[in-house]
Amino acid sequence: MKLISFCSLKGGAGKTTSLMAICSSLAARGASIALFEADDNRPLIKWKQNSFAWETWDDLCEVFVADEMDVLETAYREAVSESYDYGLVDTHGGVSELNNTIIASSDFIVLPCALTALDIDETLATYKYIVELLISEQLEIPSAILRQRVPVRRLTKAQHAAQDMLQNLPLFTDPMFDRDAFASMKERGMLHKNVERLSEDAFSRLQLRNFETAMNEANRLSAEILDILRVS
Repeated sequence: MKLISFCSLKGGAGKTTSLMAICSSLAARGASIALFEADDNRPLIKWKQNSFAWETWDDLCEVFVADEMDVLETAYREAVSESYDYGLVDTHGGVSELNNTIIASSDFIVLPCALTALDIDETLATYKYIVELLISEQLEIPSAILRQRVPVRRLTKAQHAAQDMLQNLPLFTDPMFDRDAFASMKERGMLHKNVERLSEDAFSRLQLRNFETAMNEANRLSAEILDILRVS
């Protein structure tokens, strides 16, 4: 099982949103996914509950509570025994032994970052922390910054300047754009299941197009991760 962790030292960076998009794309490819819930707010459990209400959950996925060391270890062993293809971890904010263990056990690390000065400062702090941890543990784990909530149209000068600050760091080729389909995932469930649901409704063409566009973008992100995992 390949472990992909979504990390930020602060809340609100877009960890859960980016995880949901990648999860939807991997599930649409037919992969089975264990979702490890290390965030104290339990957003993945709420996501699953909301998805059931909308009939947009994929049974290839399962959520495992993993907010304490012993609980994480038990959940991980169970997921491995059930032969899940991928494990996606929604880490909690801040520094902890739990997060250190998750980071050091990962096969790939995603660092979401919005194009604001505050978010970039936090992302740089997270990236520095991860690099120092990996050096201390003598580990080499690929990671990349995922630009979050990027405007579909032109960037402002401040956003251009913020993006320029990230250019010397490992970046995903494509960002996650500021789309309603991404923003609504927590309430409406998995992207690919929403595409299936909306495609059956002739009166939802505009909404369907929005979800299809978001799905295509999520597929490009997951393809980039899979390419790196195959090389590493």
